[in-house]
Amino acid sequence: MEKYLQQIRDWWKNLENKKKRNYIVLLISVIVLIIFFSILLSRKNYEFFIGGLDQANAGNIVTKLEEMGIEYKVDDYGNIYVANQNVSELRMRLASEGSLGYNLQGYELLQNQGFGATSYDKQVNYQIALEGELSRSIASMQSVQSARVHLVIPPRTYYQVGESPKPSASVLLVLKPGMSVTPNQIKGIINLVAGAVAGLKPESIKIVDNFSNDLSAQVALGEDISSADTKFKLKTEIEKYYKQKVESGLQSVFGLGNVVVVPEIELNWQKIEEEQRRVEPVVDENGIILSQQTRTEQSSSSPSGGVPGVDSNIPPYTYQTPTSTGNYYSSSDVITNYDVNEIYQRTIEDKSGEISNKSVTLFIDFQNSKVDDNQELRSQITKAVATAVGAPENNISLVDIRFNRDLEAMRADIEYQLQLRRQRITNIVIAIIVIAFIMMLIIIINRARRVRKVSQLVEERKRQLESRVEEAMKESGVEVEEVTPEQERDR
Repeated sequence: MEKYLQQIRDWWKNLENKKKRNYIVLLISVIVLIIFFSILLSRKNYEFFIGGLDQANAGNIVTKLEEMGIEYKVDDYGNIYVANQNVSELRMRLASEGSLGYNLQGYELLQNQGFGATSYDKQVNYQIALEGELSRSIASMQSVQSARVHLVIPPRTYYQVGESPKPSASVLLVLKPGMSVTPNQIKGIINLVAGAVAGLKPESIKIVDNFSNDLSAQVALGEDISSADTKFKLKTEIEKYYKQKVESGLQSVFGLGNVVVVPEIELNWQKIEEEQRRVEPVVDENGIILSQQTRTEQSSSSPSGGVPGVDSNIPPYTYQTPTSTGNYYSSSDVITNYDVNEIYQRTIEDKSGEISNKSVTLFIDFQNSKVDDNQELRSQITKAVATAVGAPENNISLVDIRFNRDLEAMRADIEYQLQLRRQRITNIVIAIIVIAFIMMLIIIINRARRVRKVSQLVEERKRQLESRVEEAMKESGVEVEEVTPEQERDR
């Protein structure tokens, strides 16, 4: 070993200073490249694992990851990232162990009931199990990360005074980042929960997301879901149109990011059906005869009898011939049925999404826009917006408020960090290219110098050899004749 080290020392001592400098630069470049690629290859790639959890559930997941020896990191928003792992496999593994997200129990809770459990205990356990099963079913949807279902089921009693309370339910959805649920999906969740609880009506179910948005308000349960979805989209598109129309004009005055327009459009979807039936009385005999009935009755009689009194009944009897006139009766009736003059009219009035009211709220940051706030300017803005949207001036509200720029600052900081990172990577790549170019240039220059030096040595040796030959020939008395190449060819 000492022998090789001594050879290296001797070799280094015999090198020229320029070569030493070249080798030092080459060695430093190789060391820098080795360090760079070592850092690049050893750098751990963190992938998103789960987020949107409370501190208790996030702490349980962190503890489980530490027990499994998996490296992780947590950002400021509570999202958990794991390093160099198959995220899907790890998520399924923790979910099967009950360690992922909310630790919900389903119908397996009913299998662990004790022998002495009362009917109340069984009812409570059943409600908890039903909430867990519904939460699992909802969490299996594509855009939902996790879900919690809270049921309010009245206890069963044999004696009830008055109207019995109705069950109700509340659903909390934690959506995946960048995802949303459509009105059709909300309708499906409502029907899923309503179908799992006896006596639960869809109107008694409320759904909110992790941003406290009332999602159930987007669905009209009394209508067909396609019709409700179309109405909601139409309302959204109209509001979007007025928002862009007003913002584009105001931002040219106050600057980009200093104006927020919130329109509210009310659409009239009423469908009114009106029926009128008017009957005109019959005047004299002007009506239409529907039927006519005639009835005629006649009768006659000739009654018999004697002298009135008792004398005629005392013997001796005396027969007298009676004299009387007969009775005659005659009547005639005619019944005529007339049809009255009846007028029937049916009117259908369908609004079909007609705009019934418009209102616009304007939020303007006067301080950041550097525009002086005064009452005259406010009046001009209100009139201009009212004219643009076709609404009364009293439906236009203008609010001067200082905007929160934290989100913009955060975005700017993120963009700045990304720009620095890209610049750093660009600088490293440029440095590598420059170093590689310098190394190639050094190698080419050294090779050219070596070739030139060898050529110089060959020429020097040639001259030395020629001079020695001339000296030797002079000493021996031999005349030297110089011959050109042309003369050599002629010979």
